[in-house]
Amino acid sequence: MSVNNQAEKPLSLDEEYELWKSNVPLMYDFVSETNLTWPSLTLEWLPGSQSSNRQEMILGTHTSAEEQNYLKIAAIDLPDEVIPGVEPTKKEEVLKSNVKIIKKFEHENEVTRARYMPQDNNLIATISGEGTIYLYNRGNDVESGLLSTFQFHNENGYGLSFNPNEKGKLLSGSDDSNIAIWDVTSKSQKPILTLTNRHSDIVNDCKWHNFDHNIFGSVSEDNTLQLHDQRTGDFSIETIQAKKPYNTLAFSAHSTNLFAAAGTDSMVYLYDRRRASKPLHMMPGHEDAVTCLEFHPKEDGVLLSAGSDRRTILWDLAEIGAEQVPDDADDGSPEVMMIHAGHRSSINDFSLNPNIPWLTATTEEENIVQVWKPSSKLPRIGGPPRVDSKLLE
Repeated sequence: MSVNNQAEKPLSLDEEYELWKSNVPLMYDFVSETNLTWPSLTLEWLPGSQSSNRQEMILGTHTSAEEQNYLKIAAIDLPDEVIPGVEPTKKEEVLKSNVKIIKKFEHENEVTRARYMPQDNNLIATISGEGTIYLYNRGNDVESGLLSTFQFHNENGYGLSFNPNEKGKLLSGSDDSNIAIWDVTSKSQKPILTLTNRHSDIVNDCKWHNFDHNIFGSVSEDNTLQLHDQRTGDFSIETIQAKKPYNTLAFSAHSTNLFAAAGTDSMVYLYDRRRASKPLHMMPGHEDAVTCLEFHPKEDGVLLSAGSDRRTILWDLAEIGAEQVPDDADDGSPEVMMIHAGHRSSINDFSLNPNIPWLTATTEEENIVQVWKPSSKLPRIGGPPRVDSKLLE
């Protein structure tokens, strides 16, 4: 009996990590792990060249009260085998690349989110632990990098999203329950629209739609997911009541109607804008709250999620409803493509590289940034999209 109990005893964090490391050669083409001086609550790859070994990303700091905070630009020099069209070399070389800070700008309070403007990726907006929004030009020297400060929110904010179809349109959401839209290209430092009556509790996330430049969504601790139209002012066009709060939402990069949300109940929910009153589908896989969610920008029907269970899950929506043999069912939902289990604390943010297919970066609470690329030998990685066309109409 004691032998069975010992066999069933959960692995410690360190044991889980060592088990993950032992599987790296099978699961990944590339893995890098870098210890930061301070945790980064935010991470986003920057656009660049697909043929370049050097890839850059945005990071921030969350320091102690006595230490200066920074918005940071970091870079990693990737081995040749990660670059498309280059034949892989020995696996031993893949662990030598680390993330290095190449530029840093002083920042008032911690950087809770930082995002670049799609129409000019030198411009980076941040939101702080006090709710203040800052605009930087990363092309400037460190003394003149800060361009503008925007004040409306009075509490910590995690919602920050640039409109992919309207230059300069920035969306923000905060713990003060308010949402604001800004034009960072104008001389005004006041919001062009504020939504102060839509949510009754903390706004956990807000994002623009990828195709309709007027539509955006928000999720809140008030248990609602809301869709808004910037033309209608402080009025939502759709309010979805959830059983538990959603922490994050994402709009598909390939479908005008498909979007997803996830939160404290660990499930990932898919929605159709045309019938948004109830979920289209729900996917179990996480063991704790989901905090980050994004559709793959290049691969149709692929969704990524990460959260407090220290896991990042890649989902293949083409596998919804697929039959499973008992052994496969024990491993989770048929939609699960891969689980990245290399972190030892909650994941704060992740980003898919826009230049190199499947290259992903994740940042966790314990000062760690990992850069990883799933093995090209894994089923479905890099394969053609197989999403039901009816889902994406």
